[in-house]
Amino acid sequence: MIRFLFIILLFPPALTAAQTESMLASSFRTHNTDTHSLVMENENSPLPGNGEHTYSITITVTDIRNTNGVIRFKFYDDATPFPHDKGFLRIAVPKSQVKGGTFTATYYGFVSKNMGIALLDDENDNWLLDFGWFLPKEGHAFADYYHSALRRPVYNDFRFLLTGDKHVTMKMKYY
Repeated sequence: MIRFLFIILLFPPALTAAQTESMLASSFRTHNTDTHSLVMENENSPLPGNGEHTYSITITVTDIRNTNGVIRFKFYDDATPFPHDKGFLRIAVPKSQVKGGTFTATYYGFVSKNMGIALLDDENDNWLLDFGWFLPKEGHAFADYYHSALRRPVYNDFRFLLTGDKHVTMKMKYY
């Protein structure tokens, strides 16, 4: 029971694989393997509708231990705080794009606001953070924050104010 609650609180249930493929096909176009552009068109979109200036976020993920599965990013803001919300944007990246334990991508189209980014290294592609007896079997990371405590991370640990193009580093944590 505790393990189930930890899974739900750390990474709430996400979309099905078919829903994700559909969302990804309509939510960004690829310029090359490292650069993506967001073209979300819904009420929760990070894109402005009134010509407001937008910014890019470059994400570098380090210390990825293998190329099995998928990297799942969730973007949170003050209206969709971690961990009790699914976030305002979710992106799944096949780990075939990981080179030498590192992955870098740039996403465009974000407006200025407080936000945070969490990721799950979903090694078996089952949409869940899998656990052993007590600790997670799969890795996780947060934007510019390396979680070293045994307590559950909170949104303010990895929250940042986006006021221009930003580069964040996410160092994987495995137990």
